[in-house]
Amino acid sequence: MAAERSSSIVMGESNNIKIACLLVVFTLTSIITVSAQSGHINEESSITRMMKIYANKYKSIDKVKAWRIQVAALIDRRDMEKEKIRFENVFPYHRLVWKHDNPYYILTISDVAYLEKLDALHLLHKIKNRYPSAILVLDDVRPEQLLDQSDY
Repeated sequence: MAAERSSSIVMGESNNIKIACLLVVFTLTSIITVSAQSGHINEESSITRMMKIYANKYKSIDKVKAWRIQVAALIDRRDMEKEKIRFENVFPYHRLVWKHDNPYYILTISDVAYLEKLDALHLLHKIKNRYPSAILVLDDVRPEQLLDQSDY
């Protein structure tokens, strides 16, 4: 009976030592991880040079290719003007612009553009309920006209 008690005491002490060792290892690992994350990353000079070239090359670009929604393409200018007014009454948050590409007057949403086609599909689906001929077109736009999907 005394032998059983002493072996259970020894086993209990053994478990306590294992737990203490695990706590020490965990603490040291945490300290090393934190110090590694706060360290400075050294970038090679060739990468820094390439990034500067890239930034200088694209700094002057004031237009990007993006997706817009073309609402309609009509032959008669009066019909186009009526459709523009009708659209802006139904969707008051969007403005249309038109351009003449002989023989068509093309109505396009001017204030919304998306870099990704998939992002533009959400708005296109809403508009297609009322204007089934609406399509996505690739256009040159100013970067400030781009919208995130989270914005819409």
